[in-house]
Amino acid sequence: MSTAEFIAACFWPFIVLAALALWRARNSAAFPFIGKIVLVVCAIYLGLLLFYDKSSIIAVNDVHVGLVVFGLAMIGSQLRQPLYGSWRDRAKPLAFMILIVLLGAGLALYAGRMLVLDHLTSRIVIEGRVDRAWRSTGSRRVDYLIRIAGQTVKVTAPLYERLERFKPVVSVEVGRGSNYVYGIEYLGN
Repeated sequence: MSTAEFIAACFWPFIVLAALALWRARNSAAFPFIGKIVLVVCAIYLGLLLFYDKSSIIAVNDVHVGLVVFGLAMIGSQLRQPLYGSWRDRAKPLAFMILIVLLGAGLALYAGRMLVLDHLTSRIVIEGRVDRAWRSTGSRRVDYLIRIAGQTVKVTAPLYERLERFKPVVSVEVGRGSNYVYGIEYLGN
């Protein structure tokens, strides 16, 4: 396990522990101190995520889980808003609430679908020589792509560097939702 995978694997357990620590210390004098620690560590994690999100398949899954949680939080934040006044006074806030709920639901469904297809369905197995390895262009985020036996799949940065250099014959397991390589077996040169 690389350092990037270890840091990514520790993200959600840290979130749970931070929430428990903040909840436990909510009415004590230690709350501001614990809050600052949690804030600093969360800022460090988010900074690492922005720069190293493609360095580990665990980090890729962390992003998808984070999008699901964020989408559900968007939905939940709007369902507790009370509406007061006449119909005309409630129309604009109600339309805004419906828009936020739809955006949150779309975000949660998009990322959740990828997670379900990647982890709860069988993976696609592709065997063959790595024909081409390249980085996608045109977007703000770089995707590392390889073509194996005529099919293009996404890989993480460390795997991309190995496959680009040697172009071996491989057997890969690809997630059906995100199209990322989850498992690889080298069959030869």
